[in-house]
Amino acid sequence: MGRTTTAGGAPANVTAGVARLGAPARFAGWAGADPLADGLLTGLADRGVEVAVVRRGRAPLSTVLVHPDGERTLLTDRGEGGLEPADVRAAWLTDAAVVHLDGYDLLRFPEAVLAAASMAHGTGVPVSVDVAAATRIGRHGAEAYVELLAGLRSNVLFCNAAEAAVLGLDGDLPQWAPGLALVHAGVRPTRVLTRAGAWEVSVEPLPQGALRDTTGCGDAFVAGVLAGWRAGVPVLDAVRTGHAAAAVVAGVVGGQPPD
Repeated sequence: MGRTTTAGGAPANVTAGVARLGAPARFAGWAGADPLADGLLTGLADRGVEVAVVRRGRAPLSTVLVHPDGERTLLTDRGEGGLEPADVRAAWLTDAAVVHLDGYDLLRFPEAVLAAASMAHGTGVPVSVDVAAATRIGRHGAEAYVELLAGLRSNVLFCNAAEAAVLGLDGDLPQWAPGLALVHAGVRPTRVLTRAGAWEVSVEPLPQGALRDTTGCGDAFVAGVLAGWRAGVPVLDAVRTGHAAAAVVAGVVGGQPPD
């Protein structure tokens, strides 16, 4: 059994993925004031990510158990600290093409995340959201979580198939949802839901033996889609870019692409 220590966390993974695709990326929000967070932030900066954070407390830490088939189990220490509405800064949105918000943070710091979304809308910046895990949504209550999501007024929503089922996104788009929702499902086709209809985009199979770790594949998919979508690429092609980015991360250990 091998053990590797890597940087992670969905927002960090997404910004690392965007930077690897050659687009400017800024990591904004809260980070711990401890050596663990020092390493995470330095690693992001070394990848070309601009770091703009408030620092307090102790960084979250996850232990990821990777199974022989590449699937994983997460054991998480949520750390100490957090993000307050007063921490959200207008400078975080300077020159932003999109503000991507994390669905776990929406559960932990709802007022701060709502403040960030409101600020983005006020400056005309589109908002993207990746939802929390189905189990977390279930514990919080699906209706209550939908209320939080609706308050963000996002332009695009990302989720996996289990999360889509919990949120009622396994059919037509519900009224509360944005006009674009992307439902990824591992090796199965990604569903693209809009008010005008729904499409499926197939996932190219990985070469034999290429799968090492599925950690961060969803985050890489988000990074690829956002980089393409905000550059003016048609949505279905942006989804294919997301699939390619996820395939790269599936071939390495950890949640971030190779440097």
